[in-house]
Amino acid sequence: MNRILLSLSLATVMCSCNATEKQKYPSSKRDYALADAIHYDHAVIDALRETVPGSINRLKPAVSDAGGLEDALQFEYDVNTENTGDYERLKTLLKQKGYFLFKSEENFGTTPDKFAVLKTKDQFDIVKFRATSGPNYNINNDSIMLKLHQWYKLQPFEITGADADWVEVHLSKINAATAQEFANEVYEFCPDLTEQGAESVENLAAEMLATKRLFLWWD
Repeated sequence: MNRILLSLSLATVMCSCNATEKQKYPSSKRDYALADAIHYDHAVIDALRETVPGSINRLKPAVSDAGGLEDALQFEYDVNTENTGDYERLKTLLKQKGYFLFKSEENFGTTPDKFAVLKTKDQFDIVKFRATSGPNYNINNDSIMLKLHQWYKLQPFEITGADADWVEVHLSKINAATAQEFANEVYEFCPDLTEQGAESVENLAAEMLATKRLFLWWD
């Protein structure tokens, strides 16, 4: 009998430990109230709390007319070589639930970057939600949305971040045969990327091949 009781006690402790490990940072009543206010599932909060220790806040669309998109959830997070896997797993899990995880504020190491969760099944809604534009080049949000849709048909990508004047994408299928032509397209639409960054279209093509990443910005 004693052995049975001991076994049951150990099993209870192990289950309790596993539950704690699954959700590192317990969800709070405030978290759930915030989710309810913007019609987000509590499961989204629980998923975030497996990774996110700090405050989770409400992020409104950058413009009043955002095509009916709900407000988003936003938080600070430091994605580094040690936790990249955790971030990618969280992104995949949220996408399965009908939400997109993306970088919403790039602070270039001065302070932690911010990330957001948006309720949508269309990744292009990220750019609409952030109202990304390039006013110095007379490029509005509609122009960027149109160009991204056109590019996606030629060079599939995943939108990984967006803010007022920049968009970041992951180029999942770029190769040597398509990189140069795509770099020419990018330069025509976003000259800052070459003139203030890569310095040449050839360098831009090489960078995209090496990093599988494209960071578009309009100063």
